[in-house]
Parts: sequence; structure tokens; C-alpha cells
Amino acid sequence: MDSTVITRPLTGDREVLQVADTLREQIVSGAIKPGQLLPPERTLTHELRSQRRIVRAAIEVLKDEGFLSKKWNCRPIVQSANGYDPEHAAQEAHKKVRFSTSRLVALVMWHGGPLEQQGTAQQRIFWGMNQELGKTGYLAVFMDLGANVGTEKANAEREREHLRYALDHNFGGIVFYPYAYGRNHDLVKLISNRMPLIVIDRKLPGIESDYVGLQNQQAMAYATAHLIGLGHNRIAYVTKNEPINTVQDRLQGYLQGLDEHFGCDAYEMVIPKPSMLNKNWPAFDIIFGLGPKERPSAVLCVNDYDAVHVVRQLKSLGLEVPRDVSVIGCDNLVKTLDTGVGLTSLAQPFEQIGVEAAKLFLRRAGASVPGPIHIELPAQFICRDSCAPAPEF
Repeated sequence: MDSTVITRPLTGDREVLQVADTLREQIVSGAIKPGQLLPPERTLTHELRSQRRIVRAAIEVLKDEGFLSKKWNCRPIVQSANGYDPEHAAQEAHKKVRFSTSRLVALVMWHGGPLEQQGTAQQRIFWGMNQELGKTGYLAVFMDLGANVGTEKANAEREREHLRYALDHNFGGIVFYPYAYGRNHDLVKLISNRMPLIVIDRKLPGIESDYVGLQNQQAMAYATAHLIGLGHNRIAYVTKNEPINTVQDRLQGYLQGLDEHFGCDAYEMVIPKPSMLNKNWPAFDIIFGLGPKERPSAVLCVNDYDAVHVVRQLKSLGLEVPRDVSVIGCDNLVKTLDTGVGLTSLAQPFEQIGVEAAKLFLRRAGASVPGPIHIELPAQFICRDSCAPAPEF
């Protein structure tokens, strides 16, 4: 991406930032519209229960961000509901103090579930972050969003609570694994203008930030090629109906692998997984209820958790892994299936993701770096017992 990320320095006064946040939210929500005069300082002081010097300083923050324009001895005028003119902000940034001097960097991420073996993804990312940050005197803070992922609304509320905490307490930066990726964009944009923000695993649409993730498309293309090499020519792909880059890139990798080996003759079978609230999966039951020469002989899954679900569903249909169907997951969070069979998977280098996220933070905090930086790391193919040569008939 060619665009430059401009980071808004902290003023060092927490009360100023809180008042500025309140006024900014009123502008973004439309309570105060572009072209209108901002209420008098005396009114704002009363409404916000603050001091006049705090209100004045907050107005200067919004002026620097492009939300307000202000002439000498005149009340400020709301300039834009979007705010933040990058060129103007870049000029102002050189005149202000630098980033927060806090040595704390938050990792805001969901905790792994009970199926994850030998350390959760979050623990391993945190370990990598702390090892790298510790070399320069920084400390990672584990801000656990919980073990159970809920609805998008519930996820968004929990994420907002933790992100706001790190912002209000002037953390040095945030490494964020977004689950409610369709929400909280205004808050995340605000954070990216205030401090170094590194997003991991999934990109947030419309938000330019540093990013560390997996080479998802290449990884899934390799897994597809592996199954083809074992003689499978009827390979299904189980995925989620989600618009995030991680999910879409893995799907494209599956399609790429089929196309490179079979071209127009490829047997393409994409099976969406139902939501967590829906336990019925009629499409899967119909497809794998076919005879051995018609049904898929292998399944690629968007992640290990869905692979576990697939194996359970196959078992309910009287099919065994890998005798009847081979299965491959992704992430390498689940090593062994309920049946005792080892799960073949594409391993994410979670510790290295933490290291690279820490390096991006240190680079962003220590100098003016133009444009967001995206790092994609290769996956490691871990072959276990859930893969076998295609059955012969």
C-alpha cells in the first residue's frame, strides 16, 4: 500500500485526551455537524465537568487532527466528520511531543479454547512479543478477551472495553487480533492515530495499520497439492462465510491448487460451515452420504477447529479418518483428534508472529515510518496420520 500512516502523538495529559475523545465522538456521530460552531468553552466546561484549560487543550488536539478550524479570537468551526488531514497532521506532529513514553505494549486477543494443545496461540504470540520487547526495556501486557468467542456484538463490546483501557492509560502501543472486524472502526482509527497499532492475523477494512499474518494462500495451495500427490482428485473445502482476508485467502489457495493441477477438469467442492448456533449440517451430510466413488475422498478445512467438527460429522455418518476420508486443518492448534488420530495441519509460527509484531512496534515507535508495513510469514506443513493415499476401488 502506498498510503502513509500518520500517528497522532499523545499530549501527556489524560484529561485532555478524554475531553477530546468525547468531542470527537459528538462530531463523528453527527451531534455536532460540519460547518457548525463548537459550543463556547464555558458551556463545554460545564457540560463535560472539566476545567477551561483542559477544554482549550482538547480543542487544540481536534484542530491538529483536522476536525476543527480555528481563527484567532473566534470560536472553532467543525471542519469534517472524518477529520484527520494526513498532510496537516504530519506537519503538526513534528511540533508536538512524541509518543507516550510508557514501556507497556498491550496484546489484545482472544484466549485459546480447550482444544488447543501445548500452549494457546495467544500465549505463544505473547511469549514472542515479550522476548523481543524485553531487549529494549518494553513489557508486553496480556489483555485476555476470554476463552469463548461469542456473537459479533458481544465480541465488539469486549474488544472496545480493552482497547479503550489501553488508550486511556496511555500505553506505548497495541498489538490487536480483531475478531469483531466489522465494528469499532472509529475507535481503532483513533488508536492508530495516537500510538503504534499492529494488527495480527486479519486485516481491518478501511484502516491502514501495520500487519503480521500468515501466507495463507500459498499455505493452502501447498496442502491441496499434497493431497493431489496422494492420489486424491475429489477434494472438498470446508470454510466459513466470513469476508475477512484470512478466510478468503485460504479459499483462494485451495482453488489455486486445484487449478494448477487439474485446470478446467477440477472437482471443486466448497462447503460452508454453519454458524455456532446451528448444529445441523445437511449439505455436508448429503455430500458425504454419497457412495465411495462419488463423495470427496479428502477435506481441507479453513482451521483446526473446523477440522475437528468435520471429523465428528464424518464419524456420525460411519466414515473413518483417514481410511475413508483424509482431513487437513490449518493453524496447528489441535494436534490429536477425538479419535486419537493425529491431525495434519498447516502450522502458524505464532512465536515469530509475536516477534515480528514487536519489531514493527519498535520501528514505528522509534522513527517516522512512511506507510503501513505488512509482513506475511510462511506456514509449516505438519503431516500426521489424518492424511493417507486416496482409497482404491
